[in-house]
Amino acid sequence: MSDRRIIDCDALMTQAVRTPGLLRVVQRWCRLNGIDPGDVPVPSEMVIEDSAYGPVVRYEAYLTTGDGRRYLDPKNPNQAAREARTAVLTVAPPAEWLNSQEGES
Repeated sequence: MSDRRIIDCDALMTQAVRTPGLLRVVQRWCRLNGIDPGDVPVPSEMVIEDSAYGPVVRYEAYLTTGDGRRYLDPKNPNQAAREARTAVLTVAPPAEWLNSQEGES
């Protein structure tokens, strides 16, 4: 059984609004892990877990057109189109950003 650590993006952004400098720290952490912070929906989760490649970050990202504009999901026109993505975890997040769920995979 694996240990999944979850970053609640909505809770983290709420904290970042109230904490000077935290938004830049979050954005830098994303970039250091190969994640464009502008692609990650705020009401979502980033899941850190082990994989065959080592620790990874699984997250949803907005899809964009060739010119970089987001578009609506044809299957759900009430939200922007998204896809699941995975990035290799190269820099661990601060412990205070995480929630753990043991035994889930």
